[in-house]
Amino acid sequence: MSSYKVFKHPEKGFEAVKSGFAWLAPFNPIWPLFRGLWALFITYIFFILVLASIDAQIYGLVDFIDITNANNLQWILLIIQIVIFASPGFKGNEWTATNLQKKGYIFDCSIEANNKKEALTLASSSKT
Repeated sequence: MSSYKVFKHPEKGFEAVKSGFAWLAPFNPIWPLFRGLWALFITYIFFILVLASIDAQIYGLVDFIDITNANNLQWILLIIQIVIFASPGFKGNEWTATNLQKKGYIFDCSIEANNKKEALTLASSSKT
């Protein structure tokens, strides 16, 4: 069972957002689009392109980091890349909840459920 934050909109009804790590977010760069996070998507793609161009300047188009012989700058860039690629996983659900609140949704409750659909069903049935 997972914990879900349930938000209610006066006209649109309920929306549920899972609490914790967003497992698809770090592995799918278009994940923010499915959540309506357009600004985050553009920012994320911008950072990916900047990091890719830095990598291309350092390693060329065919080489990649040689971990055993990496200098300090290469280690710092690798750590920055890992942090940027992992951050949507750690913060993605929080960003989704904030986006819903900007759209007029109000936090209603937290519910333990097996999936999002069950969380929405439990939230709507408890309010009727």
